[in-house]
Amino acid sequence: MDTIRETYLARLTQEFNTMSNLVLRQAQILKLQLVGDTTQALVDEMQQNEISIDGMEVKLRDDIVNSIVLYAPRAGDLRRIISYYDTVVDLERIADTIDSISRRMHYLNKQNSIYPEYQENAVLLFDLADSLLQNAVFAFLWADNAMARSVISRDEELDKIHRASHKKLFEYQKQDEEHPNWLADILDLGRILYGMERIGDGATNIAEAVIFLSEGRDVRHKDL
Repeated sequence: MDTIRETYLARLTQEFNTMSNLVLRQAQILKLQLVGDTTQALVDEMQQNEISIDGMEVKLRDDIVNSIVLYAPRAGDLRRIISYYDTVVDLERIADTIDSISRRMHYLNKQNSIYPEYQENAVLLFDLADSLLQNAVFAFLWADNAMARSVISRDEELDKIHRASHKKLFEYQKQDEEHPNWLADILDLGRILYGMERIGDGATNIAEAVIFLSEGRDVRHKDL
């Protein structure tokens, strides 16, 4: 039974690796769009990957539930499985957010929008959110508590940049109300910034799952 259980858990790990790598690829595609790449192939890849991620999320959640029902995992394995479940949900939400931002970016890049004048701020915020996401996934895969704590501690940095970016967006609004699409563009950019902040929040959730996995402590909404 132990061999069967370990084989099943190893399969869950492999499925998780595949899903997390695909989510990270989505972030790479979005970065290309943020710096101005309007290639249709990127849009097509983003959409196809989103479909794949949705399917992986459903399968992984089913497999996780089955592992609990079939193998009655011990305490350590149960924490691991619960952490997988929570993290899979977070990854799927992050992927949805990335896809939503991508759609808005594809529209803005194709229009005579105000985005080029705001690009630097958007890229700065995304780079930090993406860094947190990559580090959180690494921490989860390698049970790296130090990395997880670093992600959690940098969440406030992301929030500060998010607030500063919104402030600059409102300042821009006062400067260029003559642009034909200024209001629609500002609303889209506001949603894009919010989405980037949500990516960072998702990364923090994953990092908190690492602490739960290794220490058995739920540190959500608590100071470390």
